[in-house]
Amino acid sequence: MCLIVAVGMFSGGCDKPPPVTMAKTPRPVTVMVLEKSKPRSTYSASGSVKSWKTEEIGFEVPGRVEWVREPGQDIDGRIVDPDGNLVRPGTPLAQIEPTRYKIAVESAEADLEIAKLRKESLKIRLEETLDAELKSAEANLSLANDEFDRVQRLKKQNAASTSEFDQAFNSVRTNEATINSIRASMKQAEAELQSAEAEIKRAQQALRDAQRDLENTTLYGSYQGQISDVMAVPGSVVDAGTPVLTLQMTNPITVEVELSAAQSRIIRSRRDLMTRFDLPDGTEHESLGLVYSIDPSADPTTRTFTLTLLLLNEKFRDELPPSISSDSVARSENVWPLQLNRMMGTPDNVFLVEEDAIVRDDKGAFIYLITNAKLQQPIPEVMKVRPQRIVERELRIPFLGNWVFQSVDFVNEDGTPAEVPLSTLYVGKIEDGDSAPPHWDGESVALDAGSVWMLRPGDLVTVDLASTVSEPGFYVPIEALYRELDQTYVFTVQSGIAKRIQVTAKAQDSSSDGALFEIQSSQLTEGMPLIGGGVHYLHDGDAVQVVGSGVEDVSRTPSVDESVDGEAS
Repeated sequence: MCLIVAVGMFSGGCDKPPPVTMAKTPRPVTVMVLEKSKPRSTYSASGSVKSWKTEEIGFEVPGRVEWVREPGQDIDGRIVDPDGNLVRPGTPLAQIEPTRYKIAVESAEADLEIAKLRKESLKIRLEETLDAELKSAEANLSLANDEFDRVQRLKKQNAASTSEFDQAFNSVRTNEATINSIRASMKQAEAELQSAEAEIKRAQQALRDAQRDLENTTLYGSYQGQISDVMAVPGSVVDAGTPVLTLQMTNPITVEVELSAAQSRIIRSRRDLMTRFDLPDGTEHESLGLVYSIDPSADPTTRTFTLTLLLLNEKFRDELPPSISSDSVARSENVWPLQLNRMMGTPDNVFLVEEDAIVRDDKGAFIYLITNAKLQQPIPEVMKVRPQRIVERELRIPFLGNWVFQSVDFVNEDGTPAEVPLSTLYVGKIEDGDSAPPHWDGESVALDAGSVWMLRPGDLVTVDLASTVSEPGFYVPIEALYRELDQTYVFTVQSGIAKRIQVTAKAQDSSSDGALFEIQSSQLTEGMPLIGGGVHYLHDGDAVQVVGSGVEDVSRTPSVDESVDGEAS
């Protein structure tokens, strides 16, 4: 009995406890939401915006500059068809004093008139005077011949003396000589008439030259563009051909991109490339650029080939700040001070206002004075204005050829003189027509710089160099792909468990490093939570813990139509 108990006790002490199964710790992963999108290519380059055409323009004739436009102004080019007909007059860019060229035209017109009168005089002499003299001489010759025949018959009968015979004979010879002289004069008159016709042509050409010189006192551009620089000021004397201003073409505009040798060979078969750039308000804009040229030889310093794209440029206007209502606030591009006497060289008691700022109604003329800002004070976002009646005087003073200031007197509504301090500011022309606010309150005006070009020389744009066009689909970064042998997988999350899905993956662009991959599988659905980070340590059925969103991995290359948004599952 004791032995059995002892053996039992020994056996019970040698048994091992059952093993304890430890649960695997869930692997941390990041998750993205699978959505269909059309992603942007990562195979891109930075391009520099440049003017397609830039030229320094000068007058064809010398003279003193009367006025010249300011930099930054947009102009229209002068267009003439192949037959010389004016299609579009264009915007005048500058003017030189035309007085002496007007005098030259008047002088050329007088010379032409003199040449025409000389021709008319020669024509009258040839066709009337000399012709009458010739007929008279021929009649005298006929009479002299008759007289000679009569005397000759009498002489044979010894009824006429030798002196009478000689006199009759000399009369015939004299009349014949007179006729020959008249005919010679007629030939000379014909030659002089031809010379007069040539003189008329010369005078006509001189008149055309003078008229052309007069026309060339006004400078025009040959295309639509923008003045980028001005090299002359009113009052300066310029020679023919001396540059007065620089004109740059703004529409279309070019984008230059530097390419490697391999890229240039691929791109030369392309006809267009997509470009992207940010607008002043921060929004992104896309524009298709046409391939204009690729340099035939590389830059010796960079060993790159320059690709030039042509883009249609557009005007862009900044919106008013959100705090300003565009329905009730008017816009103006200029603010002027009243204190311009010293700059204009006029007495202190003379008030000058810019002509475009003058508004006229059935009661007379007035300008809008600013009530919440004065000279040397900051200008608020919204200026408050009030109408101030004026009486226009005769004195008008041009300034730099771009503005004209009118002398005025300030009056009250009843016509009595009004006191306006010299420190007062007034607004320039307030926009009207289609640009006017529909419900202007009559006192609120915002200072506006006007419309500007979307693309300006010197801006940078992104040029998509991808050789394929992406179609909408499921696109994921390479971090979301799991490769095993020749198979590609992605992982989704279901109730905290990673589930592997076999997919077919294709890179967005074969020439792109770090591009997105399009995945295809019948098991993929839009809105499915997809593991975007940590897939390389996962197995099918592993427990996972979502620690963050993988959206940032995709947001570096958002979709053209919509961004790839992700949420933590």
